[in-house]
Amino acid sequence: MTSSLIDLEALKSMYGEDSVRELVEMSMGEAGKLVESLSENIPRKDIDGVTRDAHQLKGMASTMTLTKIFELSRDLEKAARVYDWDETMSLLQGIKGCLVELEEYLRPVLSDPQ
Repeated sequence: MTSSLIDLEALKSMYGEDSVRELVEMSMGEAGKLVESLSENIPRKDIDGVTRDAHQLKGMASTMTLTKIFELSRDLEKAARVYDWDETMSLLQGIKGCLVELEEYLRPVLSDPQ
């Protein structure tokens, strides 16, 4: 499943190998903030906050080749627009699971260079 989470070779090709570590760290931090905000906004049924956060997460995921997170964010944004709060919560759980798996996979990339 990891290959559907991120395409490191594409990132290296687009941004250069030296930049990938920093970009991944920044993106993971941003994703964490957006997921935290979604975790607060979904239970409150804050349609504006949820669609904004899902849209930002979707864009970041697209830029960073995070295919599965892109798909889940896109679907979460759509579900929120039709007020399907059960589905939005389910999709958020999927995003959280992807982030956990992604962090584990990226640990060697994020570790300090030797």
